[in-house]
Amino acid sequence: MSGGVDSAVATALAVRAGGRAVGVTMRLWSPGLADVSEKARQCCGPAAYDDARRAAGVVGIPHYVINFEAAFQRAVVDYFCDEYLAGRTPNPCVACNNLVKFGALLDFAQALGARRLVTGHYARVTQESDGPHLRRAIDATKDQSYMLAGLRAEQLGAVETPLGSYTKEQTRDIAAQLGIDVAQKPDSMDPCFVDGDYRSFILDRFPDSARSGPLVTVDGRRVGTHDGLLSYTVGQRKGIAASGLGDGPWYVVRTDRTANTVVIGKREDLARRTIECSRANVLRPGAFDSAGRAVGLAVCRYRAKPIPASAVIDGDRLAVTLDESAPVVSPGQLLVLYDAGFDDVIASGIIEA
Repeated sequence: MSGGVDSAVATALAVRAGGRAVGVTMRLWSPGLADVSEKARQCCGPAAYDDARRAAGVVGIPHYVINFEAAFQRAVVDYFCDEYLAGRTPNPCVACNNLVKFGALLDFAQALGARRLVTGHYARVTQESDGPHLRRAIDATKDQSYMLAGLRAEQLGAVETPLGSYTKEQTRDIAAQLGIDVAQKPDSMDPCFVDGDYRSFILDRFPDSARSGPLVTVDGRRVGTHDGLLSYTVGQRKGIAASGLGDGPWYVVRTDRTANTVVIGKREDLARRTIECSRANVLRPGAFDSAGRAVGLAVCRYRAKPIPASAVIDGDRLAVTLDESAPVVSPGQLLVLYDAGFDDVIASGIIEA
């Protein structure tokens, strides 16, 4: 229970269905000694814990705050910094889901004897004869199946997602009917631990990451100097201080930490039709034929347009070929392969190239 309306209503629906529940709020991040912003109060501070505790009281279940800061630091904060420093684009929410919420917390809950972990995510997890299925939510505007697509089948087998069949407005209405006072609380903004610009967050921890270096084109021409790799992400158009380039616009195509170099090019240099992924997570083995090939719709970034694609699984690698080019493909992001009906998650993997 995060203190928001979604987890509060998900809990209420589970209890209403006859479940015996315990409300747990994870303490993930302490804002420190600085002034606490509204964002931090909503998701990471005592006010969020109080909201969750009151919601548990309305539902009639006990509530506990459990400290998972060490796990969150290792699995999310350190990863977030390392990925940006390596010139990649991290997805901290996916990492948190995989390793903390449905990793450390699920292990903790099962050690206490819990059979299910109820979450307020907008997705539909169904337990079927061939294993758990992860499907898109009824409310397409709130669907979070992408964010859960890195979960392994055994994790999904212990998860309930009551809100997958509701719209956000219906969720708020249920909260109001039950007298849960966070019914109109704004949605939290991600990432929860960065209270401001992510560059400043990383610079405070890694001051040398602001070291300047060459700005070069994809064909190797040096056209300027960058002011630190952290100021540049793949697909970025603004803030490129180059000279003698002629016609634009120009975009960041990649960054190279080893050479401390930012590489820029035209928009067509960003487009990809073939994508290599690591850490493949197959949820629907039956969707792959004897040659390890499956077809479906690929999503290369949260809320990105689904593109018809074929994929080949080889151990923990997933090679994806798109029927049309994706305009921007960022290493470090999650690629999710859905079935042809854009409903059921087949597999996912971390984009490498």
